[in-house]
Amino acid sequence: MNNKRIKYIDMLKAFCIILVIVGHMGYTPAKVKLLLYIFHIPLFFFLSGMTLNVEKYDSIVQFFLKKFKAIVIPYFLMNISIFFIKSVILQPQLILKIDILYFIKALILADRMHMYYQLWFLNVLFLAEIVCYFAIKYSDTFHNYLIVFIVLILCGSLGKKLYEMEFWLIWSFDLVPYASIFILSGYVLRKNIANMQNYFKKLYFIPILAVSLVCGVYNTRVDLYYQQINSTFLYFVAAFFGIWASLIFFVNIPNLYVLEKIGGNTLIYYAYHSPIVLFILDIIMEQLSSKYTGIFFSNYVIAIVELLLAIMLCELIARIVNKSFPFIIGKTSKTT
Repeated sequence: MNNKRIKYIDMLKAFCIILVIVGHMGYTPAKVKLLLYIFHIPLFFFLSGMTLNVEKYDSIVQFFLKKFKAIVIPYFLMNISIFFIKSVILQPQLILKIDILYFIKALILADRMHMYYQLWFLNVLFLAEIVCYFAIKYSDTFHNYLIVFIVLILCGSLGKKLYEMEFWLIWSFDLVPYASIFILSGYVLRKNIANMQNYFKKLYFIPILAVSLVCGVYNTRVDLYYQQINSTFLYFVAAFFGIWASLIFFVNIPNLYVLEKIGGNTLIYYAYHSPIVLFILDIIMEQLSSKYTGIFFSNYVIAIVELLLAIMLCELIARIVNKSFPFIIGKTSKTT
């Protein structure tokens, strides 16, 4: 059971990062983005909760240091590496216009006014897991968890108000309550996974997916980063049903090595796909789509080709990082 669980979690992570890449591609049709934004970021946080383990830490200090090493240090190192690649290799003509002080400020504050690239997820994940540590340590009953979820919803509403008033909180702190809800939900599911097997039957997939899509489409386009969730009720219903449908699907399919491989490198894919890979591919696809109009006759075709190329390039970067620069992602040993 544990081996199977780990494998389908890796496949789900791969599924998430593929959706993230699709969402950031310029050629992806708006209708597709509407659907995937319903649940793909909530699912990422949810999966982080399914792998969260606070019981093995004796104190918040141990937990904090572990998460700092695994999340915060890679956040800084990956940002710096991306900045170097973009400034020196991909856009050397702009090297004299580099504002180092602004980059340092953006790196430290990481608020809505000072954001380089798209690594906000890591800041929020780190802060949310700290919140979840305390919630888990001091919540031993369903009643306590219910109170925690209510408080998080209220705090999330406050964060949304602050964002709308243009109070830009450092490290996107306004997103932490909602992220914590999904992480805690994933944690609770994992702790009760033995009692939840009947809810992952294939016959539930279509109706569960239908609820997610109907609520999500009715709620129109959402984007957690921009606090664009519209109806809070519809947002969470669509997100959780989308998560549920994703779990049903991947629990019931055979293990796919390709997805497992991608799932083990989602941090690298996440960091480098938009500022590096898609930056290069957008230039290439623009040239190809204008020259070979007979092949690239729609944005759907262009998007599919760009996605396949993006996955291959991301995998190449993952191999380079794992083999030569594992410290960037918090690893101490090289892997192949």
